[in-house]
Amino acid sequence: MLYLINLDDADARRASMGAQLVDLGLIYERIGIDFRRAPRASIDAWFERRMPGIAFDHGSVSNAEIGCWASHLTAWHRLACSDDVSACTVLEDDLSLDAALPDAINALTCAPAFDLAFLGTSSRNVSSRRRTPAGSFHLHRPLGTIYNTWGYVVSRAWVQRFFAAAPWRIDRPIDHYTGGSRAAGVRPRVGVLRPAVVSEDPALGVDSQIEPYTYRIDRSRIVEVARRRIIASRVSAIYYKLYEYL
Repeated sequence: MLYLINLDDADARRASMGAQLVDLGLIYERIGIDFRRAPRASIDAWFERRMPGIAFDHGSVSNAEIGCWASHLTAWHRLACSDDVSACTVLEDDLSLDAALPDAINALTCAPAFDLAFLGTSSRNVSSRRRTPAGSFHLHRPLGTIYNTWGYVVSRAWVQRFFAAAPWRIDRPIDHYTGGSRAAGVRPRVGVLRPAVVSEDPALGVDSQIEPYTYRIDRSRIVEVARRRIIASRVSAIYYKLYEYL
């Protein structure tokens, strides 16, 4: 099971990801739930119909972020209801895919070692020494929160626990939750795949579909540009070299 998170109006992203997935021989299903312009009452009603017990703090997360949650949660719900697979893969739509992606998916799906395994991340706070074999790859332990949802493999056992934990109220973006930040519900035990098999597309990734609809400082364009420059800087490289020994 492979799900591509892609909104109806994101044609360029859909074309790019579709071509890459076809080239890799991967069959996928698209999910794109768009709440960017939806009234709060209709969002709450959507969850009440489909996932009773899951609600959102509208003062902490924007409609755009809730739509992102809804897309990922739809993939998780389908996995939770499936009896014939132990995990599924979820990919966002602004990625460059490595030729080793199918092998990584197979390795992580056959024997899930973590609740959620990131296939790649911009976060560099990952231990080099604390690792678990996964086929020809390794899953490394993060040291702190991993802030993105580019792509991951999530286990059916964990998503079933996640939905069983309801009712609860979500008060942060999905990338904060899946990456290990404190939140309500059942926090996943996460690992980060190395070598990575997905990375952010340099052209598509800079055009946020959330930032224009989210009026919070951490989602502002200024903060995002500064974050990217810091990650790419020499100072950042020197600092994160310490993680080779952790």
